[in-house]
Amino acid sequence: MERVRGLARRGSTAIGLDIDRSAIKAAQVSFGGGEYTLRHVGYHRLPPGTIVDGEVADDRLLSEEISEFWNAHAFSGKSVFLGVSNQKVVVRMLEFPPMSPGDLEGAIGYEAAEHIPMPPEEAVLDHVVVGPRGEPGEGDRVLVVAAQKEMVRRYAAAVRAGGLRAVGIDVKALALTRSVAPNAFFGDGGGAVLLDVGGEISNLVVAEGEVPVMARFVSLGLSDFVAAVAEAADLPDDEAERRTLDPRTGLGNAQEDGDPEGGDAQGAAWDPAIAYDARQGLEAAAGELAEEVQRSVDHHHAQPGAREVSRVVISGEGALISGLDAYLGELLGLPAERARPVERLAANRSNVSDEQLRAMEPVLAVALGLAMEEA
Repeated sequence: MERVRGLARRGSTAIGLDIDRSAIKAAQVSFGGGEYTLRHVGYHRLPPGTIVDGEVADDRLLSEEISEFWNAHAFSGKSVFLGVSNQKVVVRMLEFPPMSPGDLEGAIGYEAAEHIPMPPEEAVLDHVVVGPRGEPGEGDRVLVVAAQKEMVRRYAAAVRAGGLRAVGIDVKALALTRSVAPNAFFGDGGGAVLLDVGGEISNLVVAEGEVPVMARFVSLGLSDFVAAVAEAADLPDDEAERRTLDPRTGLGNAQEDGDPEGGDAQGAAWDPAIAYDARQGLEAAAGELAEEVQRSVDHHHAQPGAREVSRVVISGEGALISGLDAYLGELLGLPAERARPVERLAANRSNVSDEQLRAMEPVLAVALGLAMEEA
């Protein structure tokens, strides 16, 4: 994406802003001495209809919600790095023969016009040189990103009307490589699927080491799990959402945790029959998501020189569904785990306790990754 770039500076800070159908999520991170410190976090639920399909649906409402959110928090500054994820963002891996940096820059623009399904004059382009496509001297692989200008403009305008300034815009999927792909994950030399299950869109990136080699957006998110539970158990949406996130519903063996005799957070009696139906809904939605992930893995493996995917790391609101990581891993035949972006931080000096941060960290994965790019 076209964004303000900067070298990491001692004592520098940045705020990552992640907006989707369900909520506004923000994280402020400082960088010094080679380490990241968390300074402030915020979460704010959005009214239905504010964001639809990853795009701004109601400009005025979003700006009002941003203003209300910011006034309720103590972030330092009003400059933010914004993430985008929708069908008007395209990510492609292109290969180029050996050439000078200047020639490569021109060739990228030409090739992007051939491979990006939108008119060049309507797109904002950016790229990352991933590295050699084979042996040194054989050329480079370049990850090219394009986003529709009007979609980006509406986001930036809503952020500005809310009192903030979007000084940079990035792709949410790529932000995950900075927040949930610690080096320790890749000691075996394999690749990993980083999957952020958001409110209505899942961001997926295949990373080799900490280098993204494929990124895509899946039109499935927490809202689809809730809808599946509502249909399977014949529940209203608010009750279906509670059931979706209740650890006693869970997937796999997760439902064995907790007290089946107790009530839920609202004091309602636990009904095993409803729990069974709700679990069937969760399993159906998880099966659909696993099919989409498998397609991405298969596509990645079909590329020349691709490393075999050896694990899946799950973040986002969907990661709060008890047992989702293990259940997806079983369906995919791969080790799967819940993301731990807090492990990238040297210290927590924020407005939430360490315990609270651990509980919400999967939801902050994108916001943290956006902040880490520029801190």
